[in-house]
Amino acid sequence: MNSASYAAPSSEGIQTYQKNVHASPERKQSLQEDIDRYRNADELWEVLRTSFTLPHHEDNPEVKEQINWFMHHQDYLMECTYHAVPYLYYILQQAKKRHLPAEVVLLPMIESAYNPFAYSSAGAGGMWQIMSSTASDLGIKHNRWYDGRRDVVASTRAALNHLAYLGNFFEGNWLLALGAYNTGEGNILSAIHKNIRNGNQTDFWSLPVAQQTRTYVPRILALAIIISHPERYPIHFPSVRNAPYLAQVDVGSQIDLKKAANLAGMTFKKLRQLNPAYNNSATGPNGPFKLILPIENVAQFTENLADASPQSGHHLELDKELKQDNTENKLLALTQQKPTTTEAALSDSLKNLRGHYTLQPGDTLYMVRKGDDLPKIAKHFHTTTLALQLANQLLNAKHLNPGEKLVIPTHEPTQQAKNYQLAPGDTVYMVRKNDTIETIANKFNTTPAAIRVMNLLASSEVIEGDRLVIPTHI
Repeated sequence: MNSASYAAPSSEGIQTYQKNVHASPERKQSLQEDIDRYRNADELWEVLRTSFTLPHHEDNPEVKEQINWFMHHQDYLMECTYHAVPYLYYILQQAKKRHLPAEVVLLPMIESAYNPFAYSSAGAGGMWQIMSSTASDLGIKHNRWYDGRRDVVASTRAALNHLAYLGNFFEGNWLLALGAYNTGEGNILSAIHKNIRNGNQTDFWSLPVAQQTRTYVPRILALAIIISHPERYPIHFPSVRNAPYLAQVDVGSQIDLKKAANLAGMTFKKLRQLNPAYNNSATGPNGPFKLILPIENVAQFTENLADASPQSGHHLELDKELKQDNTENKLLALTQQKPTTTEAALSDSLKNLRGHYTLQPGDTLYMVRKGDDLPKIAKHFHTTTLALQLANQLLNAKHLNPGEKLVIPTHEPTQQAKNYQLAPGDTVYMVRKNDTIETIANKFNTTPAAIRVMNLLASSEVIEGDRLVIPTHI
């Protein structure tokens, strides 16, 4: 394999490099200039302040309430902006390309705390929180190797295109468009028609929308106000350069991500954080094969990639476990017994699963205090009781002990299912066409809830080709 070619500076916020083209000295110099530009660039926050164009309704009581909320939850705000650091420049450039208001770059802060691993209990995934049912409509691919909703480039392209559509749909009324991103244009239209019938105003503030949407729009405006007035709201945001930080390399074939991290001279954790779309520790056998890297790591990666040939002994062959995963031959049912499922038995089974949970980037470990309960903890961390139950394998939401540690998840729970150690009598089942979680549960004489908890499924959706652990031993 030869080195990648080096692209000229891009106004789109991310460079793309192809393999199998020799890297000339001129191309290498161009890359070095991009790196120097990044290192010497000004702060992006000032650029963002001057790019905002929407009226922020600073005197609106609902906006003031959200400003007050953020000022009392500065740790959460800092977490959002910390997660946003690698992506802000890219997303701002993409928004400008589509002539969208710069305020749209704040949506992932509200949707996911800018965490591309985020996964909601309703089934929405990625920093833009796109539902599986919506993903295909937006041209996002989703299979057992790759979830494009968590692909920073693919999901951003889809989300911003959808926002452009909503902006046009509501004829430039961006408060309505932002509300529609949250609840759907159909719900906003229904609210408008209802107000027209009742002789009421049809601006966003007058519409009878769901409470989540009622909070969503003023929260975006509140963020814009806080960022726009550092003298009024003195919060020290992390540094973000007004220059490309990320580059995309098209490897052209399947690659082991751990070996790719070594070639790039970076930790697997960091590479995984920038490439959250891959469900396994390798890209899929049928693509996509693109990796996102910090621009400073591109030269080292492509040079080492060129040397990583079988003849050199430094090859990129997949780990044995991943090769086996490609074949699906190990999906064998271990037993055909059909016992009943009870909460007590399932709870005993889950005790064996504790300790196999691996924290993901963005997760928090929280120690339960006296008086805590799951709804209270979920509210504090802007998640749901169900998400906490799934991440911690808790069947009973009422029983918490002071001193107990809980994982606060911000990633897709199903990533952890691979860490299970099968108990004697368990079955590994491959989801087939037209399967539902209910039909699978009936087939094995268990319950949908048991399957969801065993596999950390935040929703009842199952995808053809997925593997599920069926708890038939209890």
